[in-house]
Amino acid sequence: QMPHMDGYELTQKMKANKALKRIPVILCSSLSSEADRQKGKEAGADAYITKGTFSQSNLLKTIKDVIKG
Repeated sequence: QMPHMDGYELTQKMKANKALKRIPVILCSSLSSEADRQKGKEAGADAYITKGTFSQSNLLKTIKDVIKG
């Protein structure tokens, strides 16, 4: 949660911007419900990682997966 917008809104704005839409977005959040993940997907996130299950190896794998497409 950021002061003026959350990560979902930031992702939506990036994906709606012609100059930014190709930049991959991986959301990392403490919000872990299926509804939260779906909200991230609908916002345009390429991946969603929860802080509760966060690990460096998982992050690196997710980055590789996102880059490969």
